[in-house]
Amino acid sequence: MTTGNWWASALSEAVNNKKPLAVACDGEELALFRDASGRARALEDRCPHRRVPLSLGCVVQGGLQCGYHGWTFDGESGACSDIPNLHGNERVPPRHSARAYPTREADGFVHVWLGEGEPQGTLPSTGYQPVGREYSGSAIASVPHDEYLAVMLDGPDCLLEFAHVRMTDFFLGDPREEEGCLVLDRGAVWSTQVLPSQFVIDYPLMVRTAVPLRGGMIRVQLLDQEEIPLISLLIGTGGNRRGTTSLCWRGFRHAHQPAKVPLRWRAARRAGCPPFTVKTDIEGAALARLLVAPSRDLRQLRRPSLIPVREAV
Repeated sequence: MTTGNWWASALSEAVNNKKPLAVACDGEELALFRDASGRARALEDRCPHRRVPLSLGCVVQGGLQCGYHGWTFDGESGACSDIPNLHGNERVPPRHSARAYPTREADGFVHVWLGEGEPQGTLPSTGYQPVGREYSGSAIASVPHDEYLAVMLDGPDCLLEFAHVRMTDFFLGDPREEEGCLVLDRGAVWSTQVLPSQFVIDYPLMVRTAVPLRGGMIRVQLLDQEEIPLISLLIGTGGNRRGTTSLCWRGFRHAHQPAKVPLRWRAARRAGCPPFTVKTDIEGAALARLLVAPSRDLRQLRRPSLIPVREAV
């Protein structure tokens, strides 16, 4: 069995106390909602009675109510707290429980603990400190999760873009391990650059991509020559059904602005235009053209971590 990990499964604003949110992350299908206290909860998206998705139900005072026969489940324990057709002197059998997952909410994400073991460690969004306006979203990408992570190193321009910036294929050093991630820097230029990127000696910009060795939180930054951040972006990813990848992201533009920037960049900043785009329609031909390079290291490092048999028994 594999060890557990925190996964950023949804944006905080997407989870409410009215309608449960169906998400799939790391192969687990979940129903997210907020209980009476406003705390985010996660149950397996399957009623133990007739296997109907709980996300088709509704949130009630006592928890999450299945839309089929009205069974209600507590968000913290998963225990069935009410069955409508039981008599007053009948108790709900304890075996009628939905699987509950530990949750923590921070930095605008709802994190869910998936896998074995007790929840531990820092949340993947730790350290995210937005300044000013945030830009967020969610989507499902038609790319398998492992491939999505690999492409984020081999060719991130296939998956996202920064406004008025062109990423290059020039790596500024080898991939390196930092704080549980494989980190890679690549040169970038303003889209108004006259010379082709292969003739640029000193790149005015840098794209730093940090892909997790465990879990699914990707960190991407656009930096200037002095490595001062211009844009920071967090992308929560997880394996969804049928070889797709769930995405939810938050990002912002830093206050710092280099002296030499295109007029388009300044104008877009003043107008409050989104500084980045996370692509949802991904071109298969572009992925096929990518060389497998730094992602080789990632595949090796992301091999499943197994719990010793003596500890699992």
